[in-house]
Formats: sequence, C-alpha cells, structure tokens
Amino acid sequence: MTNNTNPNEIPEFSSDMVKKFQYASGLLYHWIESFGLEETLNLLDNFRLPFESLWVQVNTTKIDFDSLIDIFEEMELKVNKHPWFNDFIEVKVGKREMEEDVLLYPVVKVDRESASNIALGKDVHTASITSHNSFLTGDKVRIMDFAGNIIALGTAMVNSKEILSLSQRVVVKVTESLGYVPPLTEMKEYRKGYFSILTPTQAIGTKSMYLESKDNILVMSGDRGEVAGYIAELTNNKCPITIIAQNKMQLKAIKRQVERLQIKAARIILSSFHNLLKEKHEVKYTSVYFEPQNSRTAVIPTFASNLSFKRLEKMSNDQIEVASKLHRLLHKEASISYVTHSIDYLENELVFQKILEKAFYEVQSFPLEIRNLQKKNILNSREISLTEIITKGKEQELSTIFLNPAAIKNIGGFVAKFKFKAKTT
Repeated sequence: MTNNTNPNEIPEFSSDMVKKFQYASGLLYHWIESFGLEETLNLLDNFRLPFESLWVQVNTTKIDFDSLIDIFEEMELKVNKHPWFNDFIEVKVGKREMEEDVLLYPVVKVDRESASNIALGKDVHTASITSHNSFLTGDKVRIMDFAGNIIALGTAMVNSKEILSLSQRVVVKVTESLGYVPPLTEMKEYRKGYFSILTPTQAIGTKSMYLESKDNILVMSGDRGEVAGYIAELTNNKCPITIIAQNKMQLKAIKRQVERLQIKAARIILSSFHNLLKEKHEVKYTSVYFEPQNSRTAVIPTFASNLSFKRLEKMSNDQIEVASKLHRLLHKEASISYVTHSIDYLENELVFQKILEKAFYEVQSFPLEIRNLQKKNILNSREISLTEIITKGKEQELSTIFLNPAAIKNIGGFVAKFKFKAKTT
C-alpha cells in the first residue's frame, strides 16, 4: 500500500473533503492512507462524472456482430468494435458542456444518491433536493451535485415555495445533462435477447472462467442475470447453470433475463450466500463466478452515501467468511473467478490473500485470452505490499486484475483467479 501523506495533515484535508464530497471522514482517512491524497482526490473527482461507454455483449447465436452495429448506427449512436474482445461493442455515452450563461440560472442542489442518475438525464424529484434558490414554474434552473458541480439544466415544474409541502413528484424536468445514456434496454432487439450489457469487470470475470462442456456452473452474484446469460452463450446452453438470487427482487429480475435470453439449462435458487453454504449439496460445482456483496466504490459516477470505514470492513470480512466456506460446494479442482466493483484493497487484494491462506485454495492462471491482454499491459494488476503468500514453500505470482475507474473512465473493479484443491491425506 502506498502512503505519501503526512498523518498530521490527514484530518485537515479530510475535513475539507467531507464538506465537499460528503463521504464519511473515517473512509476518507482510510483512502488517503491507502492511495495518497492526490490519487484520492482524482478518484473522488471522477466519481461525479458519467462513464464513457456501455459494454454491449453481442449474442451471436441470434444476431451477427455487424448487423447489430448497423442497428445502433441507424439510431445515430457512436459505436466501436471493442478493442479487447471480439464479442463486445462499445456504445459511447453522450457528453455535453454547459454554456457559461447558465451561471445566471437559479440553483437546485441534489443529494449524492440522486446525482448520478440526474447527471445522466433523469428528472429531479422532491426527495432528491437538499437546497434551492427561489424560482417560478417554467423558469430555467441549473442542477448542482453535492460538491457544487453543475450536472444538468432543467425547467421548473413548480414554484420553489411549494417544494416543502409537496409529496414525491417531479420538481425539475431535466432538459440537458452532463451525460446521456442511450436507452438500449428499451429496444426490441434487447427484448429479443440479441445483446446484454455487462460491466467491464463482469465481462473480464466471465472470460476468466475455464468453461467446458462437462462443467456444472454456479453463479453467485448480485446482478440481474446478465452474467449467467453470457455464460450460457459461451457454453452454447449445454452446461447446467445454477444462479443464486439473494432476495425476491433479484429473483424476479433473473427470471426475466432467463426468459429474455432463453437460457435452457438454468435453475434459480432463492437463498443468501451464507444460507447456501450451510446446506448439504449432493451435486458439486466445477466452475464458479463469485461476486459477493461489495462497496461498489469503483462505480462511476457515485456510490452509496451510507458507506463508512466500519461498513467497508464488515463487507470485507463477510466476503472472507463466504469464501472460506465455498469449498463445501465444490468438486475437486474446481475453478473460481472472484469479482468485485470496488477500488479498495480491503475488498480486493487482501480478501484474495485471505482466501489463499486456506490450504485447499491455490492460484490459477487466467485463460490465454486474458493473459495476452496482460502481456500487452492492457490489463494490469495493482502493486501492493502484502504479506508474502506462500504455497508449498514457494511464492506464487498472483492472478489478479485491477481496473481503475478513473483511468478507464468506466466502471472499474477487481478480478482474481483461483481454484479449489482437494485435500491430500
């Protein structure tokens, strides 16, 4: 871990940052100590900006690659063939610059939870507003985030004097925003299962799996079923896939994805990860996509405001607890891809270290497609001073990837590769 900051300076810097960015002071201390002040400020500044593109995974069993690009271009979207993967398209998120005369408009300031959606074009609702100037119905207003940055312009739908007495409703109709996300999920081609949208770490995490026709696959993730859908395509729907839904809302979303993508060999289990690991399983899994609950601090432009250092530690410890029992579900030599959407060492490298301290887990190299990107320095690990990880008396090279959200201008995170090794007598 790098630490270039004078400890005596941290409280003063952090106090100013708490006021500006509205993050818990303990979390800011932790980041400054981990990354240094400059990198922390860079990360926080980038958290308020819209990401640059959507990663669209093409379901080539239903549509060919070029035909989908043609459809997007007919919608006047900016698209590129993905520079890393031949089954992904990058669809650019629109970016706008605000004119200088907007500084004359009255201000509506919104909370951090709402800022990300408003920066991407969503309207301002009553509950999102933290402060405002005086304005009349029909006035043009500028919308500012928690740090005082202009994120959108809009038209007032009510008189400002009415706001306190209103129940939840639209107060400002957004007319211009910093970014514009194309409504891809509203397209008929999406509903027909021609494509899905994955985050960069989900894409890399899925591609890091060694998928074979004889596999019995387990997906432990908080997503809505997109990862399972991609795995189904990569295996030509010939491998059984068990998908864990941790609550009824996720269960409903996964069922929609299974139907949309026509996943033929999927079963869904409604269970928390902890309860799943308590049960006896006659069938053992040979390949696992493991994305436990994490802070999502690598998600641009923002993340939950109730995150604190203690909550971060709790999430990290919870990940370690789940991982330490994961072997109960696994066949000997089972392969695991570990994925988070976090910037933090606590949830990434240090969790991975704890996993490898168990005698029955060991490092597994990434598949060739990922290794080739590593050789070209397109995908990199993050340097960190860890306690040396020793396996059978020999130090091993860690199979990890870290995507810095500030560097890639997109949702970042961490991917690690390891396998379960049957105990020997």
